[in-house]
Amino acid sequence: MEITRREVEGLGALRSDQWPIVSLYLRVDKEHVTDDHYSIRLKNLLRELEQAKEQIGLTRAQVVAVDEDIERIREFFRDHGDEFGQGVALFASSRASLWRVYHVPREVGNEADLDFRPVIGRLVRVVEFFEPVCTCLISRDRARIFSGHLAVFREVAVRLDEEVPGQHGQGGWSQARFARHIEEHVRQHFQRVGQVLFQLFEQEPFRFLVVAGPDEVVRDFVDGLHPYLRERYVGSFNSLMESTAKQVQEETKRIISAWQRQERERYLDLVLEEALSQDMAVVGLDRVVEVVQMRNVNAMVIDDSLSVPGKYCLRCGALQAIGSDVTECQFCGGPVRARQNIVPEVYAEAYRQNANLVFLTEPDLRARLQPYGGIGAILRYRIGAPTTA
Repeated sequence: MEITRREVEGLGALRSDQWPIVSLYLRVDKEHVTDDHYSIRLKNLLRELEQAKEQIGLTRAQVVAVDEDIERIREFFRDHGDEFGQGVALFASSRASLWRVYHVPREVGNEADLDFRPVIGRLVRVVEFFEPVCTCLISRDRARIFSGHLAVFREVAVRLDEEVPGQHGQGGWSQARFARHIEEHVRQHFQRVGQVLFQLFEQEPFRFLVVAGPDEVVRDFVDGLHPYLRERYVGSFNSLMESTAKQVQEETKRIISAWQRQERERYLDLVLEEALSQDMAVVGLDRVVEVVQMRNVNAMVIDDSLSVPGKYCLRCGALQAIGSDVTECQFCGGPVRARQNIVPEVYAEAYRQNANLVFLTEPDLRARLQPYGGIGAILRYRIGAPTTA
């Protein structure tokens, strides 16, 4: 099954009160010549689950249930492991009627964990790879449409050619009249292609729209699109109508990456401006954890390399104050679990609250956020400034 934002949101909403859930991420392809076969990585990951069982203090019945799931996972990869191209994300709890397997990009990496809800931090981090994309190649008499996402791209089998009269003179027609006749055919062509795009959008909504073709043609075509489509238009590039799907995909990726870079800069500017004026944003992991617990995060900006130890509650999922030495949850009294890096738990919880997540990967952007703790949050509503001694 292909992963989508909707699937990640569904996983984030799942919780089992009694039975532990195995979350396993495995890169199955060989990225380097020296890579071990994925079966060795799988063996090591399943061994980590033994340690996780001790960390969360399971009953005998829960241990038996987890062992059954581990054996089912072994059998699954023995029989189907070679069917996956890059990576696998698997979530299993037979007693809770959960078994989901997804194709994911290699960037998701390797991890195995045990909790009472799916561990979705790694999926949240790569969900942008699966944002639906549509690219339209347009000329005055032809069009091609591609859809998918940045990892999988295909051409939509729709014929979009228009019989536009030639540019030579026609007997009995004035030059101006004939030019208007040609332009009307072009207008009808643009309108029909726009209608097809909107129909595709209604069937399978896409996040990004990219248009390729001569600058003047692109401008006239985009101006006539439905407002919903214009909202999703992120840029254009010049392309021959005969370009291959791979060429179109690479140019589309370049356009979207440039747009996403601009968005990361915009969010970073906003979070720093609002936080420094003590208005509608906070910075620093301790303050961010506070507003996550208040469900007061509109957007979160994170240094992609940030790693800080912390704790969260196994019963209610609440994040505990950074640096605290609590052994029981500050909110429900349940058992807490320590993490060497609590940051994925923080942004996964914000994602469950429908916050927009912005990961800074560029060194120059990360350097700007580093003096403020490497993380910040734009608020849904204004709160009082923190008190000082």
